Amino acid sequence: MKVLWFSNTHAVGGTKGIGCSWIGSLETQLSKIPDIQLGILYISYEPDDLPFSIGNTSYFPIIKPVVNKFQKIFSQVTHELDSETNIPQYLDIVNQFKPDIIHIFGTESDFALIINKTTIPCIIHIQGNLTSYSLKWFSGLNKIDILKHTKKWLFLKGYGYFHDYFLILKAAARERKIFQECRYFMGRTDWDRRITLVLSPHSKYFHCDEIMRSEFYLHQWQPKTIQSNYTIVSTIKSNVYKGLETIFECKTILSQRFPELDILWKVAGIKEQDEISYLVERKYKARFRDYNIQLLGPLLEDELINELLTADLFVHASHIENSPNSVCEGMLLGMPVIATYAGGTPSILSDKSEGLLVQDGDPYVLTGAIIELFRNKRLASLLGENARIKSLIRNNPEKIVQDVMNIYSTILSEN
Repeated sequence: MKVLWFSNTHAVGGTKGIGCSWIGSLETQLSKIPDIQLGILYISYEPDDLPFSIGNTSYFPIIKPVVNKFQKIFSQVTHELDSETNIPQYLDIVNQFKPDIIHIFGTESDFALIINKTTIPCIIHIQGNLTSYSLKWFSGLNKIDILKHTKKWLFLKGYGYFHDYFLILKAAARERKIFQECRYFMGRTDWDRRITLVLSPHSKYFHCDEIMRSEFYLHQWQPKTIQSNYTIVSTIKSNVYKGLETIFECKTILSQRFPELDILWKVAGIKEQDEISYLVERKYKARFRDYNIQLLGPLLEDELINELLTADLFVHASHIENSPNSVCEGMLLGMPVIATYAGGTPSILSDKSEGLLVQDGDPYVLTGAIIELFRNKRLASLLGENARIKSLIRNNPEKIVQDVMNIYSTILSEN
């Protein structure tokens, strides 16, 4: 079976690094199957990048053209999307590789615009959903916050979350068109399944979970035997809807109302120089360090695992998600987890069974949940144990590979 992937990333044989996550993990497992000839079309910013092969897997880079400074500013200010100029390159690779099936990761890019231009069956692997994300864009920092505190030179150049919002609206309109044209979807939560039911009512939806990064299967979190301080870890991207402001508000409440508690909150994935960090500090007229919050920036896999294993609690405060890999990785390690009722998160974590779920954007209820687990170490450990048991079943690599193969076979048999 020849399968062509359209993806923004690739693992290159399991290379460890930042951003090489569940898609790379699935690639690594599928590349071991003798009956699969895998091709991966991916976006590259290296002008000298050429097609190459490793084992039975072929890689096809799509080189992003270099634009001058003025072109870049113009496209940013006018919120210009990638046009269909990439489609001929995509179709050239399709014709060159001659796949039996095309597997497209995500509806956020222009990849899926090839669906109505080829007779080869295509399936979209849902990542997020821009149509729903756009509704939650200003959930944490509102429009006034962003306009007031964004660096003016950044705004005038067309950068920043306010400009990003209008770009997302355009991309969401393109996404809805993609949903109408696709016959097959692959997802993993009630959230993405129900959205698919509305945006593409005549399509077929397949459930398929994700393979986590390999090192997370090899470690297990243990509660501290000697408690000198309490450490919380969050892993989020530098997006406006990920709840960084809720973390700041929550830690402020903890410091003011429970001053006797020595709590350190570490945030991986966010740097002090990031725009979201700047906006939050400007809004609250305080620094993260004032409230014992450390912004660690992006971490390599082993660095992140070390931070998680030495922490007491994982907290995910996002306003919208599908199935956050950071939560899945915390659960796989067996950590006690607090997350928000956001998007598909309730499909991966059951409240009071594998963790605690709280309302997004409410720092008071989040603070209460943290205090609850701080005072009840036995409950925290039990939630972590249950989370690991569930994750080892749900994120089992062999099961997921078999599910993917069955999905491919079903689609091919129907075509």
